[in-house]
Amino acid sequence: MKNSEIGRQIAEINNLVHRLIQKTDGCCENDEKAALSHSSACIIGYLSDHAEENIFQRDLEREFNVRRSTMSKVLSQLESKDYIARLDDKSDRRLKKIVLTQKAELLVDKIKFQRLKLEEVLRGSISDDELLAFYATCEKIKQNLLKEENK
Repeated sequence: MKNSEIGRQIAEINNLVHRLIQKTDGCCENDEKAALSHSSACIIGYLSDHAEENIFQRDLEREFNVRRSTMSKVLSQLESKDYIARLDDKSDRRLKKIVLTQKAELLVDKIKFQRLKLEEVLRGSISDDELLAFYATCEKIKQNLLKEENK
């Protein structure tokens, strides 16, 4: 392996994935102001996949492993572009349920298709055993980082 630093390998993969996403039309609309970032498209996909559940900001923070301020910023952008709405929860008025708008619903199929295509490219010739080992390794790396973060 040309470079055995884990952090550098992750950064290189991240850059390549972002370049591939930018190369494909992805989930972006022609209007720059309405364009979706990859993370926004992932959030819309997640909300669509869990449409029958009550999803709150804290759920998304946990799912995507981001801080409250980061998720708040992304959700505010999605709300300003009319992709999501925040609704009062009937059981606890302090909570805001996050739901997709009709505008976002129109993009869900395109987002899912792009996610599947990206997944196909990433998996390529990787065997099931290699994939399981990769997931296990990624989980260990995440746990190492979380342990360090919580010191």
